[in-house]
Amino acid sequence: MAFQLHFPGNDRIRERLERALTSGRLAGAYLFEGVAGAGQEQAAVELAAGIIVGSTELDNPDAKRVRRYSHPDLHYMLPVVKTPPPPGEDEGAAESDIMSPFLEQQGFKAADPYYLPTFSKKPNIPVAAVRRVLQVLSGKPFEGRTKVMIIRDVDILRPDSQDTLLKSLEEPPPGRVIILISYRPEALRPTILSRCQRVPFDALDSAIISDVLQSRGLGRERAELLARLAAGNLEEAIRLAGAEDEKGNSVLAQREEWLETLDICEFGSDIAMLDAVQGVTGGKKRGGLPTQERAEFLALGISWYREVMLQLLEPAEPRVHVDQIDRLARYRNLSVQGCLDRIGRFEKARTQILSNVNAQLTLLTLFFSIRAGESSRRAS
Repeated sequence: MAFQLHFPGNDRIRERLERALTSGRLAGAYLFEGVAGAGQEQAAVELAAGIIVGSTELDNPDAKRVRRYSHPDLHYMLPVVKTPPPPGEDEGAAESDIMSPFLEQQGFKAADPYYLPTFSKKPNIPVAAVRRVLQVLSGKPFEGRTKVMIIRDVDILRPDSQDTLLKSLEEPPPGRVIILISYRPEALRPTILSRCQRVPFDALDSAIISDVLQSRGLGRERAELLARLAAGNLEEAIRLAGAEDEKGNSVLAQREEWLETLDICEFGSDIAMLDAVQGVTGGKKRGGLPTQERAEFLALGISWYREVMLQLLEPAEPRVHVDQIDRLARYRNLSVQGCLDRIGRFEKARTQILSNVNAQLTLLTLFFSIRAGESSRRAS
């Protein structure tokens, strides 16, 4: 029986997985990696439907249940924040309900497969939850041909959780398949990497992302702009579109604010730069996750200096920031090497921010180090 998997982009990977399903030569464990938001989770769910149900037809009712994360033989985990037990309830009772946060997230996924949670605290996947799912995975299927476990953002697992997972990868339950998703595979133990069939995903074309956004009700012009701003990351594009649904034009307004911050740090005085950095590290004043917002600001910086570099190499219509031609011209005195240096520094700072290094110190070090090297301050 031939299979057809339904997920955006990455045709080469789709054909590879379809051949594996058709031949029955499946790995016991996969690691879907590559750039963030390139359709890894959608591919994992499609593969799970073929494995569990034996069909990926769009009208197959059991395959639909897998796509809605509601099939009993699909076990899905992602980082969550552990809720403290209610007053008067002991830790043992809370431990017995350790799977409830994951089941809650599956419920949200049933309504919108592209849903991703946001948390006010750093999420995690407790080792007890990993043990519980692995125990269930080793049992008999409830309805399907076998069982599949998907763990997204698996790189967030702490060492004890990675050790627990490794034991199952070393001695996998017969016929079961484990699909791990990670955008930072370097954070995983080498022994985990060596026991998985690694599948690297490429960034999605902006036209593919635009089509998905339009299928979710966004107008064509806005979908195309957000698709470019997302730079190949479908999850980021959907997040941006969701923010616009709730707050009108807030996404573009926030981008303008952050580009103004970059302008100040390049062209303004040292005092103005200190004020601008304080604005980025000023906590929850914009109502989001401080750490995540700071990481998004740095990701914007990476995207911006790549755009500047491309304009220096070959002046043409901007690839991503299509509405910023005049602003890009202000950076014309930078060199390609200066852009590469900034990109590298922003990437390093973003990694540090996500690792909970002091944000203010990291950003001050970033911008002062840029000023100590090549400067575009005279370009204005």
